[in-house]
Amino acid sequence: SADLAATSGVHTAEDALKMLMAGANVTMMCSALLRNGIGHAWRVLEDMKAWMEEREYISVNQLQGSMSQAACSNPMACERANYMRALNTFEM
Repeated sequence: SADLAATSGVHTAEDALKMLMAGANVTMMCSALLRNGIGHAWRVLEDMKAWMEEREYISVNQLQGSMSQAACSNPMACERANYMRALNTFEM
C-alpha cells in the first residue's frame, strides 16, 4: 500500500508514462528540468496528454499501474517474460 516514486531516468513524456504504467504515483525529473529549463515540464505534460488522448485514457488514475505485474491476468507469465527480456538484453 506504499506510494512509489520514480526518481531517476525520467526525461521525457514516454519515460514518465512508463513509470506511471508500472505503478509509480509520481515521477521526478529534476535533471531534465535543469538541463532543458522549466518550460520542459509543459512540453512533457502536453506530450503525455496527447499520448493519453490518442489511446483513450481519461485519467492518470486509469493509466497508473496498468502494466504492472499486479494488473496482469497471469502474473507468472509476466514475470517470466520480464526475466527473458533481461537475459536477452544484458550486455557485458
